[in-house]
Amino acid sequence: MTAPLLPPQRGASAPPPEAAAPPQNTGAPPQPQNTGAPPPDAAAPPGEESAATAMFYRMSAERLRARCLWSGLALALSALVPYEVAYGHGIFVWSVLPELAPAAQVAALAPAIAGLWLLFLGARTERRAGLLVERPTSRAIAVLAAFVAVNVAVWIGRRSSAWDMLPLPDSLVTRPAPFLAVFAFTAAGVVLRFHARARRGGSALLVASLAAALVFYLWPSRGEIPAQTIARAAVLVATLPDARFQLGYGMVLLFVLGPLAIALLGLAYARRVPRREHPGLAIAAVWAMPGLMLLFVYRAFLSGGWGVEAGTVAFFALLLAAVVAALASAIEVLALGVMVPEAELEPGIGASAGGARPIVAAGAAAASVAALLGALLVLGRPAPKGVDWRLGAPTAEWDRVYGELLPSWERARIARDAHARGGRAQGTGAEAQVLTRARSREMLAVARAQPDGKDVAAALATLAAQVDDLELSGRAFGRLVAEANDAARRAGLGYYLDAAVNLGVTADGATRRFYTTPYRVKEVHAYRVGGDRFATLLVEPMTDERRVHLGFSRDQDPFALVLGSEVRSYAERFDQEGATCHAAADGADGARAGALARCDAALAKLRERLGSTLERAVLAGTERHELQHQIDGPHLPLSPAVTELLAGFSDEAQGRVSRELSAYIAEMTAGDAPPQLTLVHLFPFGVVARGGAEHRVATLVLETLSGRKLRFGARQVDPETYAQAFDEQVRRGDDELREAARRGYREHFGVDLQEPVRE
Repeated sequence: MTAPLLPPQRGASAPPPEAAAPPQNTGAPPQPQNTGAPPPDAAAPPGEESAATAMFYRMSAERLRARCLWSGLALALSALVPYEVAYGHGIFVWSVLPELAPAAQVAALAPAIAGLWLLFLGARTERRAGLLVERPTSRAIAVLAAFVAVNVAVWIGRRSSAWDMLPLPDSLVTRPAPFLAVFAFTAAGVVLRFHARARRGGSALLVASLAAALVFYLWPSRGEIPAQTIARAAVLVATLPDARFQLGYGMVLLFVLGPLAIALLGLAYARRVPRREHPGLAIAAVWAMPGLMLLFVYRAFLSGGWGVEAGTVAFFALLLAAVVAALASAIEVLALGVMVPEAELEPGIGASAGGARPIVAAGAAAASVAALLGALLVLGRPAPKGVDWRLGAPTAEWDRVYGELLPSWERARIARDAHARGGRAQGTGAEAQVLTRARSREMLAVARAQPDGKDVAAALATLAAQVDDLELSGRAFGRLVAEANDAARRAGLGYYLDAAVNLGVTADGATRRFYTTPYRVKEVHAYRVGGDRFATLLVEPMTDERRVHLGFSRDQDPFALVLGSEVRSYAERFDQEGATCHAAADGADGARAGALARCDAALAKLRERLGSTLERAVLAGTERHELQHQIDGPHLPLSPAVTELLAGFSDEAQGRVSRELSAYIAEMTAGDAPPQLTLVHLFPFGVVARGGAEHRVATLVLETLSGRKLRFGARQVDPETYAQAFDEQVRRGDDELREAARRGYREHFGVDLQEPVRE
C-alpha cells in the first residue's frame, strides 16, 4: 500500500554498528548480530537516533500520502453505494437528496466530499510533494480536520433531519467517532512505541484508545449506557435454544466487543516496546473489524442471500479499513511533528519544505471546522412551534374550494401522476392531463373570486403548477402546502391542508406519492411550556376518507391536530349501553376474555360517572397526548424501561415506544379527563395484542404505576396478573393517580413532567 523509500527492513530503527563485540560466555544462547535492529531498549548515539527518527518520519509521511489516495477513493465512491436499503432495493443518495433538510444534505454528502479532499491531499507532482499541502505534519492536520468536519456534519444533520419528513439512515448516525478513534489510536500508538523518540506519545495514544472505548461503551445513548445493552445481549445469547442462533448472535456480540478487545491489547504495549515497527496489533487494529464484517458477507453468500444488502456491508467493511488506516497514519505523522524539533527532520520534509507551516494549517483547520459548525447549526434549526391564528367564520364558497374542488383536483392529479409513472390509470395520458388542468382552473377561479382569497389563490396556484413536476421532492411539496396554509392563516380562514409523502421503492427506483387532506379548523389552542410556545388545532375532516387516529402530531409541523369527528365517534361508541372493551379486542378468549371483563366493569363505572361529559374528557386527554408529542420532539431520551423491554429492536421502534410512553403518561395528568380513562383505553392493547407500540406502552404504564413486573419471560404478559394490577390502579383517586403518573414520568425520563399553560 506504500512506496518505501529504503530497502524493506521492517525491524530497522537505526543503522547496524560498524563492528560487534564477540558474544560472552554467559550461559545464554548467542544473540543474532546483524538483524537490522538493535534491542528495543538499547540506547543509540544521539546522531543515529535523530537519523532513525527522520527516516521513520519520512516513511510515515509517504505512507500517509499513499493512504490519502486509496482512502479518499473509497470515501468518494461511497456516494455510489445505496444510501439506504428498503425491501431489498437500494435507494441512492441522489434520489433522496431533495427530500432532506439543508443540514441533512450536507451530512449525506459529507463522506464523499471528504474523500475528494483526501484525494487532493494525496496528489503530488514532479516538483511538489503536494498540490496545496506539502509538509507532512500539515497534511496530517488536514486529514484529521476532514474527519472532524464529517462527524460534525453527521451529528448536526441527524438532529436536523429528525424534524423533517425523511430522517438520515442508521448507517450515518451510529456515533462513529469514538468507534473509529479506538482503532486509529491503537494502530498509531503501537507503531510509535517502537521508536525511542516517540514512545511517550505512543503510550499516550494507547491510553487515549482505552478512553475512547470507555466513551463508546459508557456514554449514554438515548437514555441508556450501551454496556447495559451489550450485557443483556450476552445473556440473551447464552439462553437461546438453538446453537445456530447462538453462533449468529455471538458473532454480532464479538463485533460489538471488538473495540474493547483492541483497546485492552493496545494497553499492554503502553510500557512495553514491540519487536517490530508494525506489530501484528497495528495490522489487526486496521483489518480485524472489517474482516469480521466480511465474515457476515461470506455467510450471506453461502446461504444464497447475496444481494444489495450484502454488497453494501462488504463495501462498508473496506471503507472502515480505509478510514482507520488514514486516521492512524495522520496521527503517527502529527505525533512525530509535535514531539520532534523540526530542525532534526530530514531536509525537504522538515523546515525547508514548502507549503503551510503546521501552526498555520492547524489554525486554518480549526477555523474551517468552526465555520462549518456555525453554518450547519443555522441551517439545522427546527422551525418554531406555535401559531397565532385568528379564525374567521367559514363560508360556503371556501367550503366548496377545500371540501369539493381541491379534493376533485387532487384525485385527477393522482390519476395523471400514476399514468405518467406507468400506473394503470383510466384513459390516455392527454385526457388525464386535461382533466387535471380543468379541475385546477375551476378551483382557482372560485378562490380568486373571494374578497380575502388573493394570497390563498396565489399559493394554491403555485402548488397546482409545481406539483405536476414528476421530479418534485417531498420537501418542496411540504413547503408548497405550508405556504398555502400560511396564506389561509394570514387571511383568517379556518382551513388546513395536511401534507403527506409516501416514499416507496419499485423496480424502477424510488417513487413518491404526494397527498393532501383538507380539514376545517374549529379551534386553535395556544400553550406555553416554560419559555416555549406550542399549539393544538381542533379540526374536522372535509372528506369522507376513513381515519383511525383521534389526533396526530408531526415534528415538522408547528402544531398538533385533534380530530373532533374521531373523538365524537370514540366517545359515542363507549357511551352506548352495553359497550365493552371486547370491541377493541376481537378474538379474545380464555384468560384474556376473563381479564377483559374487568376492563368492562371499569368502563361501565366511567360511563356512569362522566355521563354527557365523556366526549369532553376524551377530547382533553387526546389534546394533552398530542401536545406532549410536540413538546418532546424527536430527541426525547429513551426510557431505560423501553431499552430493557426492546433490547435488540431498531432505534426507530424503541424511539416510537418511548415517545408514546411519554405522551400516554402526560395524558393521565390532564385536568379535564380522569386518568382511569387512559388505563381503560390501553387495557385491551396490553392483554390481547402481541406487539406494537401501544401493547408495550400499556404494559410499561401498569408496571410503573403498580411497581411490579407483569411479564413472564422477556415480553409475554400474564393476563391475570395484568388484570389484577389494572383493578388496583383504576380504583385509586384521580389526584393520587395523576401524581403517580408524574412520578412515573420522572422515573422513566429523569426530569419532571412540564405542565402546559393555556394562553
